[in-house]
Amino acid sequence: MEGFEVQNAGSLVDALTAQGGYSTRTKARKAIKNGAVKLDGEVVKIPSTEVNPGMQISHDRNRNAKKKAAIKSSFTKSSDAPFEVVFENDNFLAYVKPSGWITASPKPQLSTTYSRMKQWLQAQSRSNNDLHFINKLQKDVSGICLIAKNKQWREHLQENWNDFRQGIYILVEGHLPADDILQCREEDGEKVDVSYRTMRATTQHTLLTVDAPIEAIHLVMPSLRREGCIIIGKGKSAPDPLKREGVHMFALEIEGLKGEDFLVKTRVPREFLNLMKGGDSPKPAKRRGLNVKFGSSSKGKRSLKHSNRKSKS
Repeated sequence: MEGFEVQNAGSLVDALTAQGGYSTRTKARKAIKNGAVKLDGEVVKIPSTEVNPGMQISHDRNRNAKKKAAIKSSFTKSSDAPFEVVFENDNFLAYVKPSGWITASPKPQLSTTYSRMKQWLQAQSRSNNDLHFINKLQKDVSGICLIAKNKQWREHLQENWNDFRQGIYILVEGHLPADDILQCREEDGEKVDVSYRTMRATTQHTLLTVDAPIEAIHLVMPSLRREGCIIIGKGKSAPDPLKREGVHMFALEIEGLKGEDFLVKTRVPREFLNLMKGGDSPKPAKRRGLNVKFGSSSKGKRSLKHSNRKSKS
């Protein structure tokens, strides 16, 4: 901690800028709001607080740096990744964001899956010094999140995100015809058929594999309701046996800068499988040639477009 005696009457932020060694009012104001400044021994978090000659101000300009150093030191080169890594090369990494975690935030003091993964990656190699998160998932869902390792791949992945095919698991209360289609509507009113497969069904719930982007889940919901099905945990009135939304992004087909194909996949969330114990795999009366498979040579095209809505995470 550093300290000084106030020489001139004015505001606390003015005193810090004039006598405390802060180069800008913005830095001084941030230090005050972060609780790093004491006035006559008491922490003050209001920059406009009036000060008078003779008052004692103490402050810690290295407080944030110390916090960051402490966070970085929690990972070493031999540390396991904080979240499951399902794909990694020299240009990008894919990991599984669990439900209940925020993907990324502009607030540096908030621990997110991206901030944790970033710290871990930086501990693995000094070359990991240009990291960027690509996509965000809402807090109560889970699934694949990408981190680009350089600006070129960040731009490529973000600019072409809407062209990458996605697969999502949807867990509903209710039952649908086995391996069929949902008749949905785009936001502009255009009708679209969305293919799904019934992975497993119990007397109460059904687990679906759906060929649609997770950003378009709100376009699928009305079609499910028409079939008498409700996505668990989504909405205040929805049944919530898992204390999370029954949505998981499990597959992502990516085309690289040179046209190379990457397929990223995850396992079914354990909580989904636990809820579906004892269920069976319904067989359709007639196969309709639906393409809900991921991993085949054909890339396929998504059925629904991404929404422009901002994620709440």
